[in-house]
Amino acid sequence: MKILRDSAVFRWETLPPPSCWEGMEFYHCPSRRSYRMRQPLSYPADDLLRIECICEVDLLKKARYLRRNAPFLSIEYVQRGTLLVRQRGNMFELEEGELFLMQPVLENEFLSGESGCRKISVMIRGKLLSALLEESGLGNTDVLICPERSRLERLFREIGELAEEPSVGEPGRNSCLAFELLQALRVPPDIPEMPPALAALREALELHPEHDWKQSEMAQRCGCSPTHLVRLFHRHLHTTPRQYLLDVRMRHARRLLADEKRSVKEIAAETGYGNALNFSTCFRNRFGVSPRDYRKQLSFLS
Repeated sequence: MKILRDSAVFRWETLPPPSCWEGMEFYHCPSRRSYRMRQPLSYPADDLLRIECICEVDLLKKARYLRRNAPFLSIEYVQRGTLLVRQRGNMFELEEGELFLMQPVLENEFLSGESGCRKISVMIRGKLLSALLEESGLGNTDVLICPERSRLERLFREIGELAEEPSVGEPGRNSCLAFELLQALRVPPDIPEMPPALAALREALELHPEHDWKQSEMAQRCGCSPTHLVRLFHRHLHTTPRQYLLDVRMRHARRLLADEKRSVKEIAAETGYGNALNFSTCFRNRFGVSPRDYRKQLSFLS
């Protein structure tokens, strides 16, 4: 992260006509290789907290965006390249792994650097947003060095999955992810990054949910005892090894159920269940419907 002193880079030769939405006024010069926006299921407008949408954008050189009086918080996460940002008179050049918090109501602006910028944007709004921003200190924050990249990227992935699926039986998942994302951003900077061995284990669980994972094997991969493994999961992933594995398997099962060529029995095997009945029971306990009923609702919604 670099502090910028010269505001000339943010001067517009001529402001284009503004676009307006819900009282917000914004100006932009779209120049991008790709753009993908996904919106989770719509929830009541008076929700306490919710994710409005997630966008993945690959900006070309000097693409820019300025907004005023936005009703939501935008979290801009730089994946590649550089992003020049301005807010409250503060100006910065951000690099990979750094974030810009575009605060509600304020005037804020960003401009892609000389090599362009690939970024993820998440918009959050709701009745509790202002109070949470004030209580957490995030409301006074313009930019952040990502406190825990692995955790943050997992949350972005789960938000994307939520936006792609009907989330049967999970009406509160949107709000939970919004809160967890804000909580992840407020983690004190002295909390260490996830140990490489634990990060490698987590990746292995994601890639091979069908494996018959035992806690002793997980601990061996991390070079620690099973008891210490539980401590590591609590500290860095905020759950237990068993619960994390279950979450991975259930998310994987939802993706596989979208493929009608696969039988429930095959999906059970691909998610680590030797018995289709046990798989169906776990799925129903998690989502409130059986795998077959979930598939029917997917088919109906599509």
